[in-house]
Amino acid sequence: MAASSLTRTTAIVAVGRGASTVSVLAMWGILARPWSQTQLGVFLAVWTAANTAAPIFALGLPTALLYFFPQVRAAGRRRLARDVALLLLAAGAVLAAGGRALVPVLAAWLQPAGLREAADLGALLTAFAPYVWALVAGGFIEPALVAAGRPGWQAALAVGTALGVLAAATCAMAKGWDVPSTLWALSAVNVARLIAGTWLVQRALAGERDGPPHAVPRATVVRYALPIGLTDAVGSASRYVDRLVVLYFFAAGTFPQYQLGAVEVPIGLLLSAIVTVLVPEVSRLYASGQLVAVAVLWRRAVGRLALLVLPLSAFLFVFAEPVLTLYATDRYVAARWVFRVFLLALPLRCAVYNPLLVGMGKARWALWGSVGDLAANAVLSVALVRWLLARNSQFAFLGPAMAVVAATYLQVGFLLAAIAWHLGWRWRDVLPWGRLARIGGMAGTGAVVAWAAARRCDSPGWMLGVGAVVFIASLGGLFLGSRAERQELRQIAASLRLRSSAAA
Repeated sequence: MAASSLTRTTAIVAVGRGASTVSVLAMWGILARPWSQTQLGVFLAVWTAANTAAPIFALGLPTALLYFFPQVRAAGRRRLARDVALLLLAAGAVLAAGGRALVPVLAAWLQPAGLREAADLGALLTAFAPYVWALVAGGFIEPALVAAGRPGWQAALAVGTALGVLAAATCAMAKGWDVPSTLWALSAVNVARLIAGTWLVQRALAGERDGPPHAVPRATVVRYALPIGLTDAVGSASRYVDRLVVLYFFAAGTFPQYQLGAVEVPIGLLLSAIVTVLVPEVSRLYASGQLVAVAVLWRRAVGRLALLVLPLSAFLFVFAEPVLTLYATDRYVAARWVFRVFLLALPLRCAVYNPLLVGMGKARWALWGSVGDLAANAVLSVALVRWLLARNSQFAFLGPAMAVVAATYLQVGFLLAAIAWHLGWRWRDVLPWGRLARIGGMAGTGAVVAWAAARRCDSPGWMLGVGAVVFIASLGGLFLGSRAERQELRQIAASLRLRSSAAA
C-alpha cells in the first residue's frame, strides 16, 4: 500500500474514531451540568467498569482479523469475518450476563467507596447490559470494514453512533432523566450500531464466496489472537487501574473530579486509527523481509504524529485551567490538576509501540511490556494514595495519576528496547530524536507566547480563544520557517488530497 493511501486511510479511520471519542467526552460534559457530583460519579463508575472489561472479552480477535485478512485468498475472507463475529457475539453475552450477576456480589464484598451511594446497582447493570453486549459483539465491524477497503463506511457508522450518544445525553439533560434511564438510551444506541455495522460488513464482503473449510483454520485465528487478547486485557486493566483505585478509596462525588481530569486527549483516536492501518502493512512487510521498509514506515509515522502531539501537549498544559472550566464547569476545579499530570505522558503518544511488535508477530513482547506497566501502575497507585492519605493531603486523589505517568514511561522504555532488538536498530535510530526535540522546542515557544498574550483575558472562553489564535499563528510561523517541517506538511497535504480511484 502506498504511503499516500496509508495516510488517507488513517485519516478516514481517525474521523470515525474522533467522532466516537469526542461524543463520549461531550456526553460527560453535558451530564456534568444537570446531575449532582454523586450521580455523575455513579454513572462514570459503571461506564468505567464496562470499558475496562470490554477489551478483555474481545480476546484479541479484532486484531487477529486485521492480521489474517490480507494474508488469505479473497474466497476465505467472508468466513474469517463470520468466525470472528460469532466468537465476539458469544463473548459479549458472557460479559453482559456475568457482569450483571457478579458485580453486585463483588461490590458487597469489596465495598468500594465509590459505589456505596449507588441507590440500586442491579438496576444500573441491567440497563447497561445491552450496551456491554453490543460493545464486545461489534468488535469485528471496524477491522472488517477497514480491511475490506471500506474505511468511509466505518467512519459514517461511527459518526452516526456518536450523534446517537449526544442525542441521549442531551435528552437526559433536557428531560431530567436519571442514571438508569440514560443507560437504557445508550444501550439502544449501541445495539443499533451493532445491527447497522453487521449489515455493512455483509455488503462489503458480498462479492466474496465462502472459502474452503481450512482457508484460515479457526484454531490458527484463536492461537494468534490469545496472546494479543491477553495483552489487551492487561493493557485495559493498566489503563483503568488508577480509576479503580480512586473508586475504591474515595466517595462517588470525588470520582468525577478525577475522571473528568483524566480524560483521554483525542489524540488517542488518531493512534488507534494508525493501529488499524499499520498492523496489516507491517505484517506484510515483515513477512517479506523488508525490514528497511518497516523502519521507514515507523519513523515516518512518528515524525508526522509529533507535528500534532507535541504542540497539543504544550498548549493544553499551559491552558489547562480554561479548558477544564469550559468543559466541566467550575464545580470540578480539582480536575485541572489531574489533567496536567496526565499531560506529562502525552508526548509519548508520538509513536505506537505494541502494534509494531504485533505486526511483526512478536505479540508476547508487547504482553510483557503491558504486564510490567500494570504491575507498576497498581503498586504505585495504591502506595501513593495510602502515603498521601496518611498525611491528610488534599491531593491524595492525584496519587494514581502520578503512578500512571511513571509506569507509562517505564513501559515505553521497555518496548523501544524490544523493537530495537528485533529489528537490529541502534538506540539512536529507534526514534528521530533530533526532530522530536526541534518540534518540541517550537511547541513550547508557541505555548509561552500564547499564554503571554491571553493571560489577562477576563473569561475562560476569551482566554482560550485568544491563546489558540496566537498559538496557531506563532507555531505556524515557526513550522514554515523550518525547511524540514515545511516539506513534511506539504507531503501530508498531498497524501490527503483526493486522488483518482486507481491511485487509491
